Amino acid sequence: MASLTTHEHASPCSLPEPQDDAPAWSRPALIAVVALAVALMLLDVTRSGFGNVYYATGALAASHSWSALLNNAADLGGYVSLDKGPLPDWLMGLSGRLFGFGSFSVMVPNALYGIATVLVLHDTVRRALGHQVAILAAMIMALTPVAVLVARYNAPDALLLLLLVCAAWALTVAVQSGRLRALLLCAVLVGLAFNTKMLEAYLVLPALALAYVLAARRSLRTRLGELALAAGAMLLVSLLWFASMMLVPAGDRPYVGESSGNSWFQLILDGNGIERVTGSAGAFGRHVESNLLYLFSRHVAGQIAWLLSLALVGLVLGVLTTSSSRRSRPAFGAYILWGTWALVGCVVLSISAGTRHAYYTSLLAPAVATLAAAALVTLWRAARGSSIAATGFALVIVATSCVSFAVLVDAAAFVPWLRWVVLGCGAVAAVAILAPHMHAALRRPATATLALGAAAVASLAGPAAYSLATATRDHTGYDPIAGPGPVEHTPATGAAGHPDELTSEQSVAALIAYLQAHRGHARFLLAATDATTADPIALATRQPVITIGGFSGSDPAPTSGPIERLINSGELRYVLLDASRVMPTSAAERAISAPTWVEHHCSRVSYPPANPTVTSYASRPPPIDSRLTLFACDSR
Repeated sequence: MASLTTHEHASPCSLPEPQDDAPAWSRPALIAVVALAVALMLLDVTRSGFGNVYYATGALAASHSWSALLNNAADLGGYVSLDKGPLPDWLMGLSGRLFGFGSFSVMVPNALYGIATVLVLHDTVRRALGHQVAILAAMIMALTPVAVLVARYNAPDALLLLLLVCAAWALTVAVQSGRLRALLLCAVLVGLAFNTKMLEAYLVLPALALAYVLAARRSLRTRLGELALAAGAMLLVSLLWFASMMLVPAGDRPYVGESSGNSWFQLILDGNGIERVTGSAGAFGRHVESNLLYLFSRHVAGQIAWLLSLALVGLVLGVLTTSSSRRSRPAFGAYILWGTWALVGCVVLSISAGTRHAYYTSLLAPAVATLAAAALVTLWRAARGSSIAATGFALVIVATSCVSFAVLVDAAAFVPWLRWVVLGCGAVAAVAILAPHMHAALRRPATATLALGAAAVASLAGPAAYSLATATRDHTGYDPIAGPGPVEHTPATGAAGHPDELTSEQSVAALIAYLQAHRGHARFLLAATDATTADPIALATRQPVITIGGFSGSDPAPTSGPIERLINSGELRYVLLDASRVMPTSAAERAISAPTWVEHHCSRVSYPPANPTVTSYASRPPPIDSRLTLFACDSR
């Protein structure tokens, strides 16, 4: 209570000036928030195994081969690269070299990024909006379900978040101090974020630039000149590795995964850039019309939507109450920074018609946490002295509890009583906030305590429950979801729907046993179609496996030449192909296609029906997915 009732003479609907001396409660509160982040993001993080096996296989290659690490290779074959920037792979690869490759080396780095993001966000917000908002923003960040998810999953998003929040910290220092080196540090951090997830890192550029132009204590000419210098530094860091790779002859580096022309710049601008927003031809307009409420859709709302309305209130109040003193107070720049960050992110994520996973909304988490925290603190302070402000605060809390109620209703089987608790606490909080203005006898500490407690449950119980559910679930595959997740049904039959076939896990394990028994002295255990097929085998065996076609199987690498040379030299014996893949149509493509060459020069290994109880495969291999065909290729 004491922390929320100081600065009683400050004007309504405004925050107190940040203080250099931390109040006594701030350090214990920060320790508690960090402990919360550790519990949700780090404890039992290896329960998900390797999480996203595509990135884990890249880390396996980077931990065993310096060439694979430098080239951002997708596997130990080194013929195709990963389809994202090299920085996450470098760090996971170095983690594997330091601790030994395994689930720990793959999953722990992202958990540490998530915890560090909470700490850096706290210090960034503290500098501009004070200790109260900073602690609350850090706590909301730690309780945001999608932030917990990306910290427990080995996609690049957790590192991207950390680098961008660090850039916001450097920008805040630059605005307050006028030091060019802080602005250049911000530019370098954005460049490193670009090396993590390419153009997604640049979505925060409008926020960073606008905050510096509007709030920095320099002349306009100086500000624009410094931003131009920072932009140059950012582009240099952003493009140095990619440009260097493009100077290497195509035959001496991996094919650029998921690109149409073996070009990193084409992947940056199209595959991981414009096409992510526009999608296929003609789809963009229709998509915009039907997805303006994307962030509140059933698939996405539980990730980030809990406090979006509260964050909007925080932005409006913040800008209105600080714009008149924007040069003398750091708060205005903070509201411009986080508000523009949130608005640009919401718009881009909502209108994008290309590939869009729900966990991409993690980009919004720091801005939403900061603005929502500022709204709560600002409204609480104003509500104590103004009945109009109290009415507004009560309405905001009720609206926030209604959003949580709606999200929890969509997850009907998940703690069904919680939705009613949240809705009831919203009503109780509203009454307790208004009560002191209705009758003087109710102006008591107990009433304020009731209001604070009920408001906290109404606002945070939903995301906290989802975050706890996220921390106690496995997250694998390519499209993880925060929260309780979808209801899973276990089929009574095997993977292909037939009782006499093995499950997928049994099939892969049995295939590995067969390959190891018949591999001989081949360097590579297997070459297999696409990452979905090859990566689980590579991770299970820690043996060199070649991925044909990259992540989706559509990349024209490796071609028939390298495969033929490996077979003729005895380095490769078995190739696993997916018959459902679309084969090249032109004669020129077929002439260099590795699958086409294998089909014409290697022998099919037949798969007779097998009993699932069979444990020895000395004489014949096990059945696997019916689309997959194993070829034995003897050296000629």
